Amino acid sequence: MKSRQLNHRQKKFVENHITRGLSIAESVFRAGYNIKSRRVEDASSYGCKLLRQDRVKAYVSKLKEKAFASDVLTFAEKRAFLARAVRADATAPDADLVQEVREEVDAEGNVKRVRKMVSKLEALNIDNKMIGHEHKDREVQASNPFLFLINLSKPGASLVQGDVAALPALPAIAPASVPAPVIIDAELVE
Repeated sequence: MKSRQLNHRQKKFVENHITRGLSIAESVFRAGYNIKSRRVEDASSYGCKLLRQDRVKAYVSKLKEKAFASDVLTFAEKRAFLARAVRADATAPDADLVQEVREEVDAEGNVKRVRKMVSKLEALNIDNKMIGHEHKDREVQASNPFLFLINLSKPGASLVQGDVAALPALPAIAPASVPAPVIIDAELVE
């Protein structure tokens, strides 16, 4: 079953209340509803009845969603702000890049204005996360001959490949304050 569309007064009531932010009673009056008593309480009561109707609820949520979508920053706007934060001149930053302004008086009585800006490193980190350039996501560069794989979990591992040299047995350590030696097994990745 197809639901009926809102009539002109219902649409105007919702738009006045949601978009313009008028009270329920004022929205009822401005939408053209004839409340015989002209009392605010009666208009508010009628407006509340309107807001409980399913089709009016649907229109309210549609307008709220549309307003939210227009207020939300786009991906490009967020990245543009981060780029401005990184490229900003510290001597004369834009007002929206300043987080804190305080005045300091030195020993001679001179007033010095100190501005704390948005962190450039934090802006770079956020930008990297937004576009997926985090270091942990990168693959190991196999072309680098100096990369070592270190495995700390193998007992009895040696620094030399094969059975040419084996490490002697490790002595037992009595005090708990002395850390146990770490055995490292490393191999060159090519």
